[in-house]
Amino acid sequence: MMLADTPTSQRKPLPSFVRRLAITLVVALVATAAICVCRLTHRPVGYSGNARISSFISPDFASGFDVAWEMTASELGVSGQLYSHAKVDDTLVAIFKDKDQPPTLVAIDLRGTQPSVLWHRELAKSSAPILTWDDSIIVDGQTIRVSDGQVTATWKFPIPDSVTSGSPLLYVGQGLGTSEKMRFVAVQWPVAVMCHLSDRPKMFQDYDYMCLGYNKDGTEAWRYAAEVGDFDPEKPGVPMNVPMVNGYVPTEHNSNVPGTDVNRFLNLLDGSVTEPVSADFTTLTPVTDGWAFSGTMADDSEAPALVTITANGTEISRIPLTDNAIRLRGADTIRCWDETGQTITPTSEQLATTLISGEVTWAHLCTHADGDAYPPRITAINGRRLYVTNEAGEADRVSYPSTAAISTDGSLILSIPPTHDYRKEPAPPETLYAVPSGIPLTSLDEIGVTDASVFYEDLLIASPAQPDSRIARLRSFLGFYPHPDTVLMGITPKRAS
Repeated sequence: MMLADTPTSQRKPLPSFVRRLAITLVVALVATAAICVCRLTHRPVGYSGNARISSFISPDFASGFDVAWEMTASELGVSGQLYSHAKVDDTLVAIFKDKDQPPTLVAIDLRGTQPSVLWHRELAKSSAPILTWDDSIIVDGQTIRVSDGQVTATWKFPIPDSVTSGSPLLYVGQGLGTSEKMRFVAVQWPVAVMCHLSDRPKMFQDYDYMCLGYNKDGTEAWRYAAEVGDFDPEKPGVPMNVPMVNGYVPTEHNSNVPGTDVNRFLNLLDGSVTEPVSADFTTLTPVTDGWAFSGTMADDSEAPALVTITANGTEISRIPLTDNAIRLRGADTIRCWDETGQTITPTSEQLATTLISGEVTWAHLCTHADGDAYPPRITAINGRRLYVTNEAGEADRVSYPSTAAISTDGSLILSIPPTHDYRKEPAPPETLYAVPSGIPLTSLDEIGVTDASVFYEDLLIASPAQPDSRIARLRSFLGFYPHPDTVLMGITPKRAS
């Protein structure tokens, strides 16, 4: 018997449609496996940090961002998206708003691996700012203790909505912009001060504003009549919204131009106002022994000096400065913190040394802001100018928003790009930059977030960038952040793999 020259296969070829089906199934299985692996890779890692309250972020963020946890609206018992939030008495207090529902206020404990809701309540649709005050908040005319949500006092005269448009005026010890609608604002004075515009003709009320100091329980502490506009040395002006010194803050006659026509000082504890002070100063910077401002030597009007006065306006000293020394332009010119992230104030001698040399030996970290910019922008950290590399490979000086977060060691800054025009919307995603080079290291958009705020040193609070968009849901299906229905996220430094 003769054998064939070549062996013949006993298998018959599969029909083409079966082959195509098999290939499709294999591809689907591989894609499913890839998605599963991606989802496992992007599962929230939980929070396991030290829960250290600080104004700084940890240098560990240089390794990147991880999502510690995510919470949905149903888990929080709210509707809508995150509107604003604040850190009050080691607790996260947040407002969620839906266009068809009343705003909801939620208190959340973040100290554990996963957050836990303490309480929540509906709010009135108000545009008035929400004051945070020690362990409480002031909202809807009530003082609410954050730890348990209990109402501890009701205000006889609640903060009106119109306070955000300039009348009445609200002062708490820090700047309050007209856009602060239903935003959290920390009270940094012993009292909150509201100045109400006179509602009767001058012949019956010879003042422009009546300023009242309010205690945390809503009771009136004191009041005094204030004058603005035309300079009248016989009457005090309205308070400046600056940190106090030994219980005092300056008053001014033109609230639209900070520091102009300052001639008296208000005692926040009892509402008394000092006699007119004869001094030539415009803007003031707090120091431990009073206030300091850029002036000249008494015997030489051309020689620059750092002039120091007491908390209530009596001159103490004049320290000579060099011609190229940093000039003070207001309370935000130099801000300093200790190692725990608490704000500290220098003595006048320490401040003079920093202005002359640019070096800081008396604080853990200091920022210097450009006083000519509004809002103020950070131009240097611990005396080091901030830069960015341009297209030609050269270093250009830049500045960052004063709200940017800085790392504990001053080596990192979390901010929108320094070259971004703050007047343009929307702002690009916040990015972590190396200091002082400005080299970008990692961006929050990698985890589906555009901006975040510091809660703990190693925990940031954020909400999804596009919670309802098709792109966000597609990214979620593929295993990336944010996941569907997420409204609140906790971000921690990326762990070593």
